[in-house]
Amino acid sequence: WSLSMLLGLPTPFSPQHTVLLLCSSEAPQASAKEQLKLSLVLQKAGNAHILICGRSRANAEQIIASLPQTPESKYEFIECDVSLMKNVAVVASSIKSQLGSLNYLVMSQGLITTQGFTPTAEGIDTKLALHFYSRWKFVDELMPLLEEAKAQGQEVRVMSVLDSTRGAQLQEDNLGLKRMYSLAAAAGQGITYNNLMVEEYSRRYPQMSFTHIFPGLINTPLVTRGTHRAFKPIVNGLLSVLATSRQDCGEWMLYPLLNPAYRQGAFYLDNHADPVPHQKIITSEGARKILVDHFKNETTTSPSA
Repeated sequence: WSLSMLLGLPTPFSPQHTVLLLCSSEAPQASAKEQLKLSLVLQKAGNAHILICGRSRANAEQIIASLPQTPESKYEFIECDVSLMKNVAVVASSIKSQLGSLNYLVMSQGLITTQGFTPTAEGIDTKLALHFYSRWKFVDELMPLLEEAKAQGQEVRVMSVLDSTRGAQLQEDNLGLKRMYSLAAAAGQGITYNNLMVEEYSRRYPQMSFTHIFPGLINTPLVTRGTHRAFKPIVNGLLSVLATSRQDCGEWMLYPLLNPAYRQGAFYLDNHADPVPHQKIITSEGARKILVDHFKNETTTSPSA
């Protein structure tokens, strides 16, 4: 399958409304604008209702302005600091009060930082709150809408954009990295947490699609942020050779949302939407149970929940 082939296919469903929710801490990641090409496909089947959840209204409005404007289309921005679980719960409750179903949930919230353990008001490391806890809190809170869409015979796909190509053994005695923290551990554990949850939720809801995908190195201003002015031409030159363009990345991220092969099950994909070799995916029943129990405790019993 190629993206051009998929864009040319009739969509496999025909709901009155199809909803895509993108979540980010600042604004949708560099690839999000291209991911929203999905709206072009969805509008062939009915009305496109797209919600963007993040912190930057200006960035969201810029993306919305680039989307097809039709009498049937509906685009909304929901302002939210998704690093706090209480905020996720409030936003999810609001969404559930407005919508009858949800077809696509794409989560890319994240943070690039060199700081050590930085707790939120709820005691969760901010980076892990964005890369893991808030993502699956959204899944849990919005599951009734996803289930309703599936009950109506519609597409239901959940995607977490982080890095499925590597990971680390679950640190069972250091969940949330509250006992011992390093940037390498935060990266590795966040990846493994997402892998485990994709496996867990695909078992709970076998008729839905759960994907963990790696966007790769993307040529965006974010990569050169903080680079000294004298070195920026060199860095930009390297990025033009080594990094993926925003448009190409967006198309690869869009691919598993449209490909019929990814309609249901657990998927771990690289930056070209190809399956990651199974031996690189660290999942086990015991590790899943430990993580799920920890996740439930952190996201439902925090002081602000």
